[in-house]
Amino acid sequence: MTLTSTHEDYIELVYRMQKKNTAGLRITDLAQELGCRLPTVTRTVKLLAESGYLEHQPRGLVLLTAKGSAIASQIAHRHDDIETFLELVLGLTTEQAKIDACKIEHGLSPIAAERLHAFLEYIESLPNHQRKEMQETVKHHKENDPLFDQLVETTTQGWRR
Repeated sequence: MTLTSTHEDYIELVYRMQKKNTAGLRITDLAQELGCRLPTVTRTVKLLAESGYLEHQPRGLVLLTAKGSAIASQIAHRHDDIETFLELVLGLTTEQAKIDACKIEHGLSPIAAERLHAFLEYIESLPNHQRKEMQETVKHHKENDPLFDQLVETTTQGWRR
């Protein structure tokens, strides 16, 4: 089975929720967090369980398998790196970085994710004054440039709105 962005969102959400709640989570918890109807969540969880990413028995807890946990940590890390890049390098607010990371994360190739991670490690190794200078340069580069003045905010789908 090839994972879609929706599947990745489910796996990542289970991963993040499991880290917060050691008591476990149920389909209703996922539905509430995703803003989806129970039948939709049940259907997707069942598919992910059949594919070996999740464990779930009817009316039971939803858990990551070893296979699901391995991919979930990578999905979450990729998301966190994008969010960090948007905030640290491009100077976006935390909230805007979260929103934009959700829109970007599923389209990033593995090689791009690796190189983004390496770039962030490099940026974080810079002295504070160099990092701040870079941030200010990027943040204020060509303010009011008409190159992007026609772009409008688009809505995103998924559990992080």
